[in-house]
Amino acid sequence: MEIIRLKKRINFLSLFCFLIAISTSFVSCSERGVIKNESKAISNETWSEKEPILFEFDIKDTVNYFDVLITLRNNENYEWSNVYLFSDLSFPNGKTRRDTLEITLADKYGNWLGNNSGTLITTEARLINHRKFPLSGAYKMLITHGMRVKELKNVSSIGLKIKQWEAKNK
Repeated sequence: MEIIRLKKRINFLSLFCFLIAISTSFVSCSERGVIKNESKAISNETWSEKEPILFEFDIKDTVNYFDVLITLRNNENYEWSNVYLFSDLSFPNGKTRRDTLEITLADKYGNWLGNNSGTLITTEARLINHRKFPLSGAYKMLITHGMRVKELKNVSSIGLKIKQWEAKNK
């Protein structure tokens, strides 16, 4: 009986130590240079072309270069192998710049290219590469889909990540 209690106590302590180690590693490994990382859920996984996703962020650094990435999460019932997105970036001075981005989600055989987690696929694509923000202040980015359907089904969220650019050969 004493051996069974000892084994249970060791199993509990092992599990406890494992959970502490995992949670510590998540806290300590945040990505360097990220100034914005936000994701917005799509209601009922149906994204209407008339419902842009709004992201707002402040830029203070006009000296360093940044990358802007879009993260799209879809489920495996998404009907296409790609998605077209329009991004409208509004600068602090009121001017706006529109970009179009095609994100390839699956290869020609229908295999998802993003990271799978159960039935959810997460794909990250670079919208702006190695650019400076010319003005400090409040920026807004509106993201809309540019597909040929009015409602894009099986899309669960859109994310925006802005991080300081890092040279690969430092």
